[in-house]
Amino acid sequence: MTSFPTDPADWDVEKERLGLAGDLAGARAEPGAPRGEDPDVLAMSLPPYFSACPNPYLREWLASGEPVEEVERSDPGPFTTDIAEGKSDPMYKAHGYPTKVPPAAIMRFILHYTEPGDVVLDGFCGSGMTGVAAQSCGAPTRAQRQELGQEMGDVRWGRRRAVLIDLSPSATFIAAGLNLPVDHRAFDRRSKEILDQFDAEWGWMYETTDERGRSHRIDYTVWSEVFTCPACAGAVVFYEAAFNPRTGKVADVFRCPSPSCGKELTKDTAERRLVPVRTAAGDTIERVEMRPVAIHYRVGTAKKSKPLDDADLAVLRRIGSAPLPGSVPTDLLPLENMYHGSRLGPKGFTRVHHLFTDRSLTPISTQEIDRNLEGVGSVRQARSGASCVPTRGWRCQRGVRL
Repeated sequence: MTSFPTDPADWDVEKERLGLAGDLAGARAEPGAPRGEDPDVLAMSLPPYFSACPNPYLREWLASGEPVEEVERSDPGPFTTDIAEGKSDPMYKAHGYPTKVPPAAIMRFILHYTEPGDVVLDGFCGSGMTGVAAQSCGAPTRAQRQELGQEMGDVRWGRRRAVLIDLSPSATFIAAGLNLPVDHRAFDRRSKEILDQFDAEWGWMYETTDERGRSHRIDYTVWSEVFTCPACAGAVVFYEAAFNPRTGKVADVFRCPSPSCGKELTKDTAERRLVPVRTAAGDTIERVEMRPVAIHYRVGTAKKSKPLDDADLAVLRRIGSAPLPGSVPTDLLPLENMYHGSRLGPKGFTRVHHLFTDRSLTPISTQEIDRNLEGVGSVRQARSGASCVPTRGWRCQRGVRL
């Protein structure tokens, strides 16, 4: 009989992994079983709650809940209220993921259609916001209780249980990190240690200065793709040619910046520009040319931006010449099985580490060193949260790498 601890102190993950190892053969016979090797599946899993394969404990977990009284329920009718919810929720901001929905928005549907103790199934869970919402129904903030009470009237507060499923291993890993029981004191303590240690050694990579020479922490750096003009063969920095800083819009049609040319271009008519690039992992690849074009930072709560100066460029050269402190994932990307694989390959992105800047690879490699961390559940959350730091600064928007 599997136990399902709610206190992180009672959760022996390594013992549970041994149990999962004996159940992997059966799990692999289920639809949706991963292709990865057994040790990798076990290392990624946090059983009994989360397994990077079809979970063999789901039926037991469902049976372990408090019985819900079987009574005929009245139809609540459709939920027709318009929802306007911001993206400032800390759980929403903890990790980037496509098409996320703020958990407070999902809470409204759960509260409308279900009763406390019910099980909510999300078969395409993404980063797990449905699970966060289901648990939040049992522990709403004061603001949520007041706002949703006024909006919905008779609200049946109480925790709902959630089953979260997704074919993406990164999705379920993030969802587990955001939903599993955690020792918050150990999490805070270890997170601070990790961040302080990294900042002491590598904080210089994230510093810039304003026009008065004052130092500030970089939020993110904008990298732009560089094209070749088919008329004059000159370089066209896409950000400089197509981005309007006043409106924040990127033009579909732009012109070659050469005074003697000025040809009208689009991303389809401009030619791709491939250059040799040596990555921080040590390999040299032929990849589309990218140039850093702007740094964004904050002064108090005010958001600022600036073009890179000589000191910023020197920092980037220093980063590129410094050896990584540890290893990084260099696996080949399964381009033939990826939705955008046909776009990545021709641009030179063929391995995992090619998707990250040199600056982003450094924190990834420091995480690879630090394996002996206490409180596995808490540390997995810390690692999943910290992993969003390098990826948040490297997302694509119409040819401009942000």
